[in-house]
Amino acid sequence: MKRKTTKKTPDRYVIGLDLGGTNVMAVLVTTSGKVIDNLHFPTEAPKGPDYVIENMAQNTIKLVEKNGLKMKNIWRIGIGSPGPLDSKKGIIMGAVNLPGWKFVRLKEMMEKQLGTAVGVDNDANCAAYGEAWLGAARGKANVVGITLGTGVGGGIIIDHKLVRGANYNAAEIGHTSLNPDGRVCKCGAKGCFEQYASASAIAESARERIRKGTRSMMTEMVKGDLGKLTSKVVAEAMEQGDKAAKETWDEFIKYLAAGVANQINGLNPDVVVIAGGVINAGDLLFVPLKEAVRKQTFALTFAAAKIVPAKLGELAGALGAAGVVINEGDFYGM
Repeated sequence: MKRKTTKKTPDRYVIGLDLGGTNVMAVLVTTSGKVIDNLHFPTEAPKGPDYVIENMAQNTIKLVEKNGLKMKNIWRIGIGSPGPLDSKKGIIMGAVNLPGWKFVRLKEMMEKQLGTAVGVDNDANCAAYGEAWLGAARGKANVVGITLGTGVGGGIIIDHKLVRGANYNAAEIGHTSLNPDGRVCKCGAKGCFEQYASASAIAESARERIRKGTRSMMTEMVKGDLGKLTSKVVAEAMEQGDKAAKETWDEFIKYLAAGVANQINGLNPDVVVIAGGVINAGDLLFVPLKEAVRKQTFALTFAAAKIVPAKLGELAGALGAAGVVINEGDFYGM
C-alpha cells in the first residue's frame, strides 16, 4: 500500500512596507519567512500623500522587477503606517510626522496603483509582529513589543494574533501613565510612559540636571551644546563614572521597569521585546531592568516572561507588515 503524502503549500511572494516620516523600508519575502531582498528610500513626506503613495508604488515595482518578478507574482502587500488609523479599511486618520495625511485611503490607493491586495496596520504593531514572526520572540504566542525612540511605540500579540482593540488603536503603550502629575506629553496628557522612558526622555532628563547646575562630563562630551546630548552620550558617561549620568540612567530604568511590569502583570506574556538604539547598551540596560521588573511583578508571571533585545533592527516593521497579511489576511478582507 502506498503511503499517503501531504502536499506542501508552495511559497508565495509578499511585499512588506514600513512607512516612516523620513524613510520607507520595503522587503520582498516569501510566505515561509524567507527574506529575498529589501529596498530603503526617502519618504519625502512634505510633498504630500499622493506623491508618497506614487513613490511607494514605483519603488515596490522596482524591488519586484530587480528580483526577476512581476507584480502578478506578488500575492499580498502589507504596510505599517503611523497612526491613528482604521486598519480594517486601511485609512490613515491622521499622522503627526506625515503632513497632510488626514483620512488618506492608503489601502485603496495602493491597490489601484499595484493591482494587488493590500493590508494596512499600525507601524508599531507591525514591528512587534515582525519580532514575533521572525525575530527575538519567534514562535511565541504572547508577545509585547516596546520600541524606545523619540517616543515609545508598542505592539501586543496574544495567542499569535495582533491585539487591535475596538477601533484598532490598542497597544498605545507609550501613552500609558507612569505619573499622572508628571510631564506634559505631546498627546496632551500628563506623565506618559514616553515622557520618562524613551530615548529622547533619557537625554531630556540629563539636560534638566545640567541646566539646574549639576556638573557632568556630558557637558564636555557635547562641547557645551546640550542639543547634541543623546541617550548614547548618557550611557557612555555613566560607564566612565559620571554621577549625573548614573542618576539619569537609574531614573530611566525605574520608569521603564514600571512600564514593562505593568504589561507583564496585565498580559502575562511569554516575551517582552525591547527595541530601539538604547538596546545597544546591553547589560547596562537589561541587567538592572530585569531586576527592577522582578520586584514589581508576581513571581509566576515574571518567570514566564523573558525580557529580550529586538533582533530585526530596521527590517522589523516591514517584515511584520508582510507577516501579518500572510497570517491574518482575513482581517483585511483578503
